[in-house]
Amino acid sequence: LLAVIIPGVHVFLEFWIALRGWANFSQGIAQISASSFTTLLLFSFALGPLLQEANDIVIKKLKGKRYFKHGRDHLWKAETGAQVRTQIEKELGHAVESVDVAFDYCLTRIQGAFAKRDLFVANSDLARGMIVVAVFALAPLARIARDLHFSVAYHVGFLFCGTVLLLLVASIFWVRMTRFRVLSETPVFHAYLAMVPEVKTAATAAK
Repeated sequence: LLAVIIPGVHVFLEFWIALRGWANFSQGIAQISASSFTTLLLFSFALGPLLQEANDIVIKKLKGKRYFKHGRDHLWKAETGAQVRTQIEKELGHAVESVDVAFDYCLTRIQGAFAKRDLFVANSDLARGMIVVAVFALAPLARIARDLHFSVAYHVGFLFCGTVLLLLVASIFWVRMTRFRVLSETPVFHAYLAMVPEVKTAATAAK
């Protein structure tokens, strides 16, 4: 929920600054009523999913459709992947060549053994949304620079430093997005393999 609302609120506020300027924004946000704040949250809740989906499409266009699944793809080609394939084949009686099918199977088998996965996915989605926030922040940055009554050199320096800072923030969120996405993928296979001795013990006890 926060991964949807927080980016939506930030982008809405950024466009407010870009359209009205910092002075009007600061005055308006200080006088916002409870009903207006509720409306802002509802609007942000509707805007958030649009931002997430648009960002997902853009990233997959730039990095490939499997970018968010590269953690499972990398593990599937390693020795751990071979162990997972062997164990699944023993349980099902036939080979599973698709990493996505194997991932879904392992996720179903481990059930609640990897409860933190939802938290990792949410952190990754929040970081992905904040990348959009950092990029869209260029608009209010330009508006604030335009409203400043200083020399051209000062405006250029302000824009340059602000842009570099926003790009740095976006890159940090990108790293965080990728790291938590990997953390939500590879431990599924590890948890499945860790449960194999338990499965064998239960089967032996049943006999």
